[in-house]
Amino acid sequence: MATTANPAEPVLNKRLLTPGDVVALIPGLKLKLLAEWRYKKTGPRYYKVGRIILYPFDDLEVWFEGLERGGDPDD
Repeated sequence: MATTANPAEPVLNKRLLTPGDVVALIPGLKLKLLAEWRYKKTGPRYYKVGRIILYPFDDLEVWFEGLERGGDPDD
């Protein structure tokens, strides 16, 4: 979901990834699915500058950690 930047946290100091970078990091993820998530506003946060889509790496990690399922974290 696209969001406005927090003025206390400079966006340009963040490590930003292109959609291609994101699919390279997550095995099995396709560009088409990532685009569908943007359309449905269900995927990781991103910024849009004109036609350029950029994902903050830190936000992507937080989003990915939120997908964890099953198992016992204490094991």
